Amino acid sequence: MGQIVKQDRAVSLALMHALCWDLDSEWNQADSLPLPSRVATLGAWAIICFCGSFRGPEMFLIDLFGLAKYAACDRFVEGKEREFVIIPLLGRFKNELGDQYHLTPLAAVSKSGLQVKTWVRRLVEVRTQEHRSRGPAFGARDRSSLYSWVERELLDRFTAIQQRKPDIIEPDVVVSEEYGINRSFRRGATSEARARGIDPADIDLTNRWRNFEEAKGRRPRMAMRDHYADIRLLVPALIKFSEGL
Repeated sequence: MGQIVKQDRAVSLALMHALCWDLDSEWNQADSLPLPSRVATLGAWAIICFCGSFRGPEMFLIDLFGLAKYAACDRFVEGKEREFVIIPLLGRFKNELGDQYHLTPLAAVSKSGLQVKTWVRRLVEVRTQEHRSRGPAFGARDRSSLYSWVERELLDRFTAIQQRKPDIIEPDVVVSEEYGINRSFRRGATSEARARGIDPADIDLTNRWRNFEEAKGRRPRMAMRDHYADIRLLVPALIKFSEGL
C-alpha cells in the first residue's frame, strides 16, 4: 500500500517575527531560572534554525563551548562594518583551519530585523547561570524528550499567534498537524530567501555543510577550492543568506 507523505508547512518571515515578539515579551518578564533558560532555548532554537536553514535534529550538533569561544570574533570590515555570529557545529573539516567545528556564520541582525546575536547571547548567558560551559548547547541528555518539548512549546505559540493574527496563519490550518520543527523552519527560510531575491548560489553555499554529513564520513565530491577555503574569507558570502531574511 502507498503512503501519504505530508511536508511540514513553511514558517514565514511574518510568523518568525510574531514568534520572536512573543518570546521577547516572555524573556523580559522572566526573572529567575528556569524561566529565562526555557525562553532562551526556544528563542535561540527558532532563530538559529530559521536563519541557518537547519533541520530540527541538526540543532543538537551546536556546541556550547564553541558558541562562547567564537562570540568575540563577530565582525569584519568590507566597505562598512557588519556584525555576525558564529554557530559551531560539531565535526572536523579540513577546509576550516583544522578546528573541531564546522563554522556557520550568521548575520547578527537580518534585513527584516531578526535579532540572531541577541538570542545566541541569551542562550550562552543562561547556560553560564546553569554552570554549563561545554557539551551540546541544546541539551546533553534525553534528546528525544527535549525535541518533543521544543516542538510542543513552539507549536503552542504558533497556535496563539494564529488566534490573534489569522492573516499570518489561516484559521483553517491545524497547526499541530501541518507545522513541525523538523523541516518547517528550513523550508520557510529557503522559500523566503528565494522570494527576496537571494542568489541561489548563496542559498547553496549556506547549505554546503550537509554535503559532508551526507557523505557519511567519506570525503564528498566538492571542488578543491571548497576544501581549502578560509572560513574568514568566506564570511561575506556565507552571511548573505541570513542577512537577506
